[in-house]
Amino acid sequence: VDPRVKGKVTVVSSKPMGSDELYQVFLSILNVHGFSAVPGKNATKIIPLANAKQQAIPSASKRKPGKGEQLVTRIIHVENVPASQLVPILRPLIPQQGHLAAYPPTNVLIASDTAENIKRIVRLINEIDQASDSDIELIELNNASAEEIVRIINSLMQKSGNKGPTD
Repeated sequence: VDPRVKGKVTVVSSKPMGSDELYQVFLSILNVHGFSAVPGKNATKIIPLANAKQQAIPSASKRKPGKGEQLVTRIIHVENVPASQLVPILRPLIPQQGHLAAYPPTNVLIASDTAENIKRIVRLINEIDQASDSDIELIELNNASAEEIVRIINSLMQKSGNKGPTD
């Protein structure tokens, strides 16, 4: 136990708790006070959250995502979007003591935080990481101006009842 960990906590529950539920409550209380439990080989270390990500926290995966307030590190595979583009979008959702980084060569994100928050981040990534259903083709114009082609396409689209591109 880190020497800064001191205090007493009283937990009141309307029903009996199992050991797993009680441990999750314990982790939540530690988290609220800025500490974390990091499991080791023979003991669990109680240390400040700011130092926890540098410890050997458990690795999470799709099959074993971790529970609740347990600190975990997870590698998240991104299929359709460059992982580095997701970092500025998701970074505000990771607390200061957490970690989020992209590894472009394999297009993955590496996240360290509570299991519950990483599950939320993974759900958001799954919503964002969608294949685009519209293909874009670049056509080089040799004998016409782009403005004239846009005007012609807009007029053809209006005649057919579809709203065409405006730029």
